[in-house]
Amino acid sequence: MKNSSKWAIAAGVTVLLVSGAGLAVGDYVYTSGTVVPCAINADDVDNTPETFHTPAAGEGPFEGPGWDKWVNHDLSAWWMTDVPYEAVTIPVADGVDLSAWWLTPADGNGKTVIVTHGIGTSRRDFNALLPSSMLVKSGFNVLLVDMRDTGESTCTDGRHSAGQEESDDFAAVADWLVAEKGVTAQSLGMFGVSGGAITTSLLPAKTDNVSAFAMEGTIFDFNAAATKEVEFQGFPGFLWQLALVSAQLFHGVNLTETSVPDAIVAAGDRPMLILHGDADQRLDYQSSVDFAEYAKSVGADITLETFHGADHTEGMLTETDRYAQVLSAFFDNALTN
Repeated sequence: MKNSSKWAIAAGVTVLLVSGAGLAVGDYVYTSGTVVPCAINADDVDNTPETFHTPAAGEGPFEGPGWDKWVNHDLSAWWMTDVPYEAVTIPVADGVDLSAWWLTPADGNGKTVIVTHGIGTSRRDFNALLPSSMLVKSGFNVLLVDMRDTGESTCTDGRHSAGQEESDDFAAVADWLVAEKGVTAQSLGMFGVSGGAITTSLLPAKTDNVSAFAMEGTIFDFNAAATKEVEFQGFPGFLWQLALVSAQLFHGVNLTETSVPDAIVAAGDRPMLILHGDADQRLDYQSSVDFAEYAKSVGADITLETFHGADHTEGMLTETDRYAQVLSAFFDNALTN
């Protein structure tokens, strides 16, 4: 009996040690793999609605030499040199303010679109400013917003929550537009780029004040996408499950609190649009296909617009005019004054 008890105790201690070590590894993966800059990226500092540029070699939204052809690409036709805009600060939670630009074209159509950027960038990134310009030049008011922990918004912990906290923030942004700018729910849409698209995909479950949702790439199977992201960050994919547990246990962040399928159902008859390059090496194009197929299966109003041969957010460069037409037409048809 004594020997059996000793072995049981030893086994228990071993399990605790292994579990503790596993959680410690998971916590490291979570804290390092979800880091975002509580600042403006150096290559974006000089970008404004009036003048913005593509990043230098090696600094673009996708890896490899394929980006080099876009270095110094001329975007001057899309600069918003004659569009009034103001910097605004939007309180979205206790101690959390989001910084934004409120752009109001003189010949506006009375419709408004919230735009936000990808993970690790800010509203000053070209791939947030360019689609904002597409919308502004089509007459839409645009609120171009820095997510929490990025750009000039409040730094809470320097990590993103895979759209969970961020979508709560943007529900509050919609409320602010209704209260402060007199925007109506039926005239308000949202467009998110990359990580901002993930945030946008969850927003239907968080608010009724947004009536249409467009996404530049997105995810459907969160666990599959997160596993790929962990691998992209240089860790073995299986560590994602430990990171998921550690995030909630040590940081109180539930990265799966609101699911994409639930948000799609919550959208009801509010239209959704996905624009995605089928050569995207950052967000798997198949994930957008799965998103669209599921949405159709539950009767949602969904359109998937494919940009053949385009890498991550590259469709807005390879087929700029088509991208602008599709994006603007979607919101024009989906929103009413």
